[in-house]
Amino acid sequence: MKRKMSTIERMIDGNVVFAVTLAGDLDESRLRAAIDRVQAKHPALRMLIREQGGALLYEMDCAPPVPLRIVEGVDHETHAREWRHEAYAPFVHELPQLRLTWLRSDEEHELLIAATHRICDGMSQLTIVRELLDGLESGQALVPYRAITPTDVIGDFDDGKRWKRRAAAWLINAVFALLPPTRRPVDKHELHIHWSVGAELTEALRRRCKAEAVSLHTALLLALSQAQQATLQRKMPDWIESPIDARRERLSMLKSDMLFFGGGSFKVPARQSADPDFWSAARELNRHILQQVAQGIDDIPGKYQFCEMIRPPSQAKIRTLVRLGDAISRNRNWNLFSFSNLGNIQLLQPGSPLRVRRLRIYVHSFASRVLGVIAYTLNGELNFMYTGDDQCLSRPEADALRAAFMAQLEACLAQDSTLVPTQDALDAEAA
Repeated sequence: MKRKMSTIERMIDGNVVFAVTLAGDLDESRLRAAIDRVQAKHPALRMLIREQGGALLYEMDCAPPVPLRIVEGVDHETHAREWRHEAYAPFVHELPQLRLTWLRSDEEHELLIAATHRICDGMSQLTIVRELLDGLESGQALVPYRAITPTDVIGDFDDGKRWKRRAAAWLINAVFALLPPTRRPVDKHELHIHWSVGAELTEALRRRCKAEAVSLHTALLLALSQAQQATLQRKMPDWIESPIDARRERLSMLKSDMLFFGGGSFKVPARQSADPDFWSAARELNRHILQQVAQGIDDIPGKYQFCEMIRPPSQAKIRTLVRLGDAISRNRNWNLFSFSNLGNIQLLQPGSPLRVRRLRIYVHSFASRVLGVIAYTLNGELNFMYTGDDQCLSRPEADALRAAFMAQLEACLAQDSTLVPTQDALDAEAA
């Protein structure tokens, strides 16, 4: 069976690499069996991309086994070379859109799990990693499911605003038609900076957020906003955008263990309240974010419907769009900054003989510029991965933003609480 690739799938052209460092015994035959087990479950891993009449198609259930490449050594030089290769090498249409590289040594192992963003987002890739690691111990087959497409998300959605979307899509298509294509490649070079804050600060921040009735995501986002205002000046973005995980029963057709390439998102102004009390400002932002998330979930079918009304521009015209963004936006990323939080990551089952020592996440976009931070908690430590094109922020600017971000987090923990505790909170504290 074949189906036409959607506009969203055409436009999302990039690679996501999860680099998982493991301690313990790793057997090649068991790893191969685990990969096959995961591929048998997920339709996105069993389809190939075909080009037909100038259009890109997905051909279902015809892919060969997911490639596994083995490289000896887990030293710093090997790691840097191999993750960069996996992040920057385009996926071949005639192969599965997932591939694995095993950096093997006697003391520890590193698995580089690379996928094209067209088939899955970061939360989906976490599902792949968990199922792969679980498959090293369990030979039980996973239950396959039917492929999920944008059409399934749209369904029979009708909010009475379809005509407005058609009018907006007509205008966008007209602009795309007038854009001059260019063969000149876009000058792109992405910076990848990882850091962590340690278990003590992570736990202190988690406890303080709970006491202040604020989500960790909100506290991190507000601290990031304040750090940007302190350091970026003329490159200050207008908005910070965060993705919404459309699973968790939020969209009925998506379950938590399915692969999908993205959902909704919400945006908050990058310039947040100047309230000197961090936690009062955080509680206000938290209320705003909850409203934005609820609205963002409701908007997903309409956004997908709108996107499918747009004719995707060619790669040559996308390069023109990137150059236009360079010319008219302050930070060369349409004045946006992305912030994602993958939450507290648990990759192994209790009692597993393996141990996850490190996780790094690398993102590369072939079409557009990337600028943002991914946060996640692993082994009790809060980690951050900054990815940004050096045309957006130079290395010194990115380092200054990181330092200011950490300073804001430490400063907010030092502030006295102004939250009046409820009786329930007092009772829970006494207990």
